Amino acid sequence: MGKDKTEIIKPKKEGKDNKNILTPIIYLILGFILAFRSNEAVKLVFYILGIVVIVFGIKSFMTYYQNKDNIQFKNINLSIGIISVLIGALLIILAGALNLGIRYILGFFMIFIGVSRLFTDYSLSNYKSFNTMSNIVLVILGIFSIFVSNAVLVIIGWILIVNSILLFFEYFKN
Repeated sequence: MGKDKTEIIKPKKEGKDNKNILTPIIYLILGFILAFRSNEAVKLVFYILGIVVIVFGIKSFMTYYQNKDNIQFKNINLSIGIISVLIGALLIILAGALNLGIRYILGFFMIFIGVSRLFTDYSLSNYKSFNTMSNIVLVILGIFSIFVSNAVLVIIGWILIVNSILLFFEYFKN
């Protein structure tokens, strides 16, 4: 037996692809949409979800009519089709109200958590800590979420914007 030669495979040095620049561009676009148009983004999600549910309902209607002689599928697909179309239509019609509901629920939840933690810190005489400041910020974000826009989505939008800027710097540095 002779000596086995082992060949080392070195990774190829990647040049600047379109894929590397596409990611920060997508992050930047999504970030701006979420940071400055989060209400419209949530409504759009409900519209898309409504359309998907309606398409599923139409598919169930088609399955029902294709198999209406088969007892197993007789009423199930018809019921699923009717319910799906109704739910999809409601999602589209009530997109604005659902968006507002989510904003209120998240806003009141953030206010509740912030205030309850503030009271806990105060009762433990621990109101000079960093937690107190973060709880005050949580209450402010809750108020922002109720009156202006969905604070959680705005924060995610700004994180995406900062991340895209960092990715742009990394891309152009290489």
